[in-house]
Amino acid sequence: MTVARQEAAELIIAGAYGHSRMREVIFGSVTRDLLEAAPVCCMMSH
Repeated sequence: MTVARQEAAELIIAGAYGHSRMREVIFGSVTRDLLEAAPVCCMMSH
């Protein structure tokens, strides 16, 4: 997300998919973190 700020990006496009709740609790979720902390709009595709 630092790169998005440095490059003055207006949109982040990323692939998104989910895992079981237990796996997300143990390993975290990049998709969730991106949606919660992105400094610009995000477009997710499954």
